[in-house]
Parts: sequence; C-alpha cells; structure tokens
Amino acid sequence: MRLAIVCSGQAGQHRGMLDELLAAPECECIRQAASDVLGQDIALWWDGLDDKNIFLNANAQFAIAFYQMATWSRIAPLLPGISLIVGYSLGELIGYHVAGALSAPETFRLVRERARLMDEAAGSSPDAGGCMVLWRGRVSPATLAIHDRAIAEYGLDVAIKRTAGEQVLAGTSASIARFVTDLQALNPHLLRLPVTIPAHSHYLAMASGSFREILNSSPICAPRITVLGTVDAMPVRSREAAISALARQIATTIRWDECMDALAESGIDKVIELGPGNDLAKLIGAEHPHIAAHAVEDFGNYRALVDWLNRSSA
Repeated sequence: MRLAIVCSGQAGQHRGMLDELLAAPECECIRQAASDVLGQDIALWWDGLDDKNIFLNANAQFAIAFYQMATWSRIAPLLPGISLIVGYSLGELIGYHVAGALSAPETFRLVRERARLMDEAAGSSPDAGGCMVLWRGRVSPATLAIHDRAIAEYGLDVAIKRTAGEQVLAGTSASIARFVTDLQALNPHLLRLPVTIPAHSHYLAMASGSFREILNSSPICAPRITVLGTVDAMPVRSREAAISALARQIATTIRWDECMDALAESGIDKVIELGPGNDLAKLIGAEHPHIAAHAVEDFGNYRALVDWLNRSSA
C-alpha cells in the first residue's frame, strides 16, 4: 500500500467543526500551540466569532489550520507509513507540518503571517463579498469562448485548475460579481465561494514576495516525507524548494489537476484527506478511480479509518 495525505484548503469551515477537537485530550499540545500564537485560548477565540467572521481570511485560515493539525495529531499514531503529502491552497503549508518540516507553533505563526500578508495585498474587508468563484461542468465551445473573454475583460485569474472543465477563478469582489451575473445563465453551476481574498492570483504578488522573506527567516527544514508543490506538481525534498513552493503558490495558479495525476503516477493507491469536508477525496476518486480516497470525516471514528486501511491493503 502507498498512502498519501491530502491537506485541505480554505472555504470548508463551519460553526461546529472545532468542537470535538477542542475538547479532545490528545489535542492539548496543538490547542496550546494555537492559543500561544493567538494570545488567548483558541476555544474562547473561536466562540467569539460570529457566523460571518469565521469566513474572514485570517480567521478562516487559522481555524482550518487548527482543524487539520489537531486531526493529524489524533490519527498519525494509527497510520502506516506515508508515501506522499499534498496540500490544496492553505493546505500546502499545513502539509509541511505533517511532513515534519515545521513544528506546530511555527506552523501557526506562519499561517497568521501568510493571512496577514494576503489581506494587506488584497485590501480585504468584511464586505468584500467573495473574491473567488468555482466554475463547474462541461460547457459548449461557444460558452467557453465567452468564459475566456470575460476572464480577460474583468481582470480575473485562473487560481486553481481542478480537473477538466472545472476551475476556480479569482479577482476583485466587484469583478467576480460581474462575472457571475453575466455568465450564470450560460453556466448555472457557478458557485461563488465565501473567500475574501483573490488567492493564487497576480493580485497577491506583493504577499508572495514578503512571505518568501519570512520563510527564509523561519526554521522550516527539509520535509521527512516528500511533499508535492502545487504550482508544478513537482516533489519537494529540500528547505530551499519548500520556501520557493510556498511563496510562489500565493500568487500563482495551483495545478491541482497535475497534482492528482502525480499521485497516480507515483503509485499512490490510498488517500486520506484531513478535511474539513471530503471535496478533494471525491475529486481524486472521480479522476483516478483506482485510488481509494476518503476524508477522515467519512468514518464514524478513527478505528473505522484504520480498519478501512487494513481491509484495503489485505
């Protein structure tokens, strides 16, 4: 069996997602690390956010990071060897914690710095209205031509190439709103995402450069487990390559389609997505049906996850 861990990105958060992890005794070290970086107990911080504020970039990134790192701390002792790690958007940074290249405190600190720089570069605000949209479904060549012209006219970037016919677009809130209004009739599957910054686009070039400087001064080291860089789906095995990959992806298109192909080409036959949600596991399973992919939350408990791994490797 060759097992890969997938770390999710932003936009999967919901009000109750941290409750169990905040109460779990085995997550205490992660909780303490997060609280130290926040300057207050993370449970009190989370409880103080209303249903709107949990989607603000800095809050969302920190909450997703805690969810994945706490989940990893619970399942890591139960798993066999990991062959590969890949992260989607913010998940790429979390992947280096999973790979042993960053401690929990340093990962949380970098998550906060990354979010701060992205907010500053984008001028993010609570009223941004969403700066990314998911384009889904296959469309006619004529509609695709309109799609391409609108992207150029409205100043959008393809932020993430997910699979054939599916991509995430990024731009200003106003340009995304205009794009959705003008193309909704042609593609009713358009989904505006609750993300307040245009991630993985040229709008965040300043943040990319600044984050590179912060990474250069950080203690990030070579990962113990190979990580895929999502800009080019190339394996990352050194400190220098990790810094370059994490800095570039802030302002460059993520090639998730190529990452899924790389998983298959590497002989991966099992994938566990840390969550929240199971969007990436479903995407991998649909694109490469021979890979058995599940999210942690697909299982009623962690014992069931281990039983699935044991059954599927027998």
